[in-house]
Amino acid sequence: MGPEEKERALLLLSKNFLNHYNEAVALAETAGYEIVKVKKLRREKKIGRGKTNAIKKVVEEGKITSIIYYGDIQPSSLFKLEKETRTKIIDRVMLILDIFALHVGSKEAMLQIEMAKIKHELPFMREYIRKSKMGELVGFLGPGNYGIDAYRKQQTSRLSRIKEALEEIRKREHERAVRRKMLGMTIASIVGYASAGKTSLFNAITNENKRVGQEYFTTLYPKHKTVAYKGKKVLFVDTVGFIREVPPEVIEAFYSTLEEVSLSDVIVFVVDMSEDVEVIKEKIVAGGEILRKLNAGSRPIIFALNKVDMVDNEVIEERLNTIKKISSKIKPDAEIAMVSATNKIGIEKVLERVVNLAGRGIGEQRIRSVGNAI
Repeated sequence: MGPEEKERALLLLSKNFLNHYNEAVALAETAGYEIVKVKKLRREKKIGRGKTNAIKKVVEEGKITSIIYYGDIQPSSLFKLEKETRTKIIDRVMLILDIFALHVGSKEAMLQIEMAKIKHELPFMREYIRKSKMGELVGFLGPGNYGIDAYRKQQTSRLSRIKEALEEIRKREHERAVRRKMLGMTIASIVGYASAGKTSLFNAITNENKRVGQEYFTTLYPKHKTVAYKGKKVLFVDTVGFIREVPPEVIEAFYSTLEEVSLSDVIVFVVDMSEDVEVIKEKIVAGGEILRKLNAGSRPIIFALNKVDMVDNEVIEERLNTIKKISSKIKPDAEIAMVSATNKIGIEKVLERVVNLAGRGIGEQRIRSVGNAI
């Protein structure tokens, strides 16, 4: 297979992720896979005998080299599927972590990715060891019983060393963030979903030229730039993009990147206005939940509605009304700014609102857990 040739992959959409098709394909393509076939599953974590046989047939007929299981799969089901199809299987968490690894840019990020992969793989290793003792080892994928057991022990030991190294790095980063706060600097974190235009907005505000693109997770570690505005200094932070149903391993892997959000004076939540209104609604609600879980619920929020130049005026009005309704349920005092990061429309408004909100010390009301309220 040539350097530019992608692996032929079968995408399995599990029950809880059936409406995540576009996101799943985008992630797969970013990771270097070509989706040649998609199958929807009626179950979430298990794959029965009949479905396994159907998948095996698709793999053989389509010359599939990889299977992407978009969801959470039980170790026993993964083992059976690999054994029957004799094909490498990547689940949703490993797919995301593989993309992170493609864009890694710091020692901390490398350690975080490695830690997340080990923690995610350990239950699967235990299942492989159990099966191998029963004489059911998937020979073409594993080094044998003793090899897997030794590898598991090696990885467990490595996990302890990584945790110690990360603790030291995080301590230094936390101290640095606290010093910024003590110096009276306003910190504004730019958050939002992958491909919403966070880095584009960061570039427009700071006059930087950081890499942007349609692929997911071009930002994996915080980008910082101080901007002077009306006598105030504001440190803008570009953060890793959210995804729906964020796997716990991913949040933990990028703890330090996301921790800066909780230390911010203001959060700028970028929303892609060119998306379908139902997708916008879902992402804002889920994004509010993510911020709440990160203990960032007490911070003022500005919803930066990006790509307004790509949407007709009547559509903008409809989506704006929906967003106002949703944002008021998540954060009653949230503000809204219409922007186009690419064409630098509304940038001044964002700066003005960041400075005003930070100056007023707004944000004592925490983000509400909206659940099914909307």
